[in-house]
Amino acid sequence: MEFAVFLREAEVVPGDVALCLHKPGDPAVRRTMLVMVEDRPDLFEIYQSTHPAIQEATVRRRPVFASFVMADPGELTFIGLYTRQEAGRIAEVDITKDTAFREMLSRVEGDRADLSAIVQRLVGRTRFELIPLDALAPLSKRLVVADPGGRNYVRLAESTPLPIVEIKRRASVVPPMPPWDNLTITKGELAALPRDWALRLSEWRGIYLITDEADGARYVGAAYGKENLLGRWRTHVAGDTGATAELRKRRTGGFRFSILELLAPMATIEEVTVREQSWIRRLDTRQFGLNA
Repeated sequence: MEFAVFLREAEVVPGDVALCLHKPGDPAVRRTMLVMVEDRPDLFEIYQSTHPAIQEATVRRRPVFASFVMADPGELTFIGLYTRQEAGRIAEVDITKDTAFREMLSRVEGDRADLSAIVQRLVGRTRFELIPLDALAPLSKRLVVADPGGRNYVRLAESTPLPIVEIKRRASVVPPMPPWDNLTITKGELAALPRDWALRLSEWRGIYLITDEADGARYVGAAYGKENLLGRWRTHVAGDTGATAELRKRRTGGFRFSILELLAPMATIEEVTVREQSWIRRLDTRQFGLNA
């Protein structure tokens, strides 16, 4: 069965529908987008309210807008149907002064993004106001279709095959948290973690690694206090520069966090610091890293 069948059953003509298939290539951006869908739908609406010229022209020609996001490779999850109204052209002030727009850009583009380049890219685009439709609303975040492939993310519903993969019982697009030894989190992702992920990190004590993506420099740290790993990582990126002697010389926008060793929730401070010193010695991050 194809998605077009659901449209017709809802009395929506496929020829009236522009499909918006959000599938960023960067996994970090994709994860950020999914968190916005789940926890900050207002920011997600801003995210999908503007498009490059070719895609914008398709959206303008079609009265209905169907939104999908890639939660898993090869699959797209339906978010909803919308009517759309043109809300004018984007001006520079809309980007620099609109706090919600800036928050969305901060999450998607990251702190190191060149604001002038973003302004140059977005100014002059049409901004669409998307108004949710009741049609197919019960399938939001539940209906999963196969990704049709291709680079163009705005497509025509009547000519784009979207085979149904499943209808999930639980409406959610946030992926499960990876195993701790496969987890990497950037500063931008840390500011917008799924609630379940944040809870897990707040329960975990351990030894962690900060890598500055600007040059690959590394810092080993230990987490055992309030909110454990979550609290310690958030402390590191609370300001524009880091929280320790060497990290204060660096911008936090490039910090990427991973876990070297997970410790028991009841591990004592002494036990945690012994493990921390072991990792510092083995990785030699005093002589060749950022540990003082």
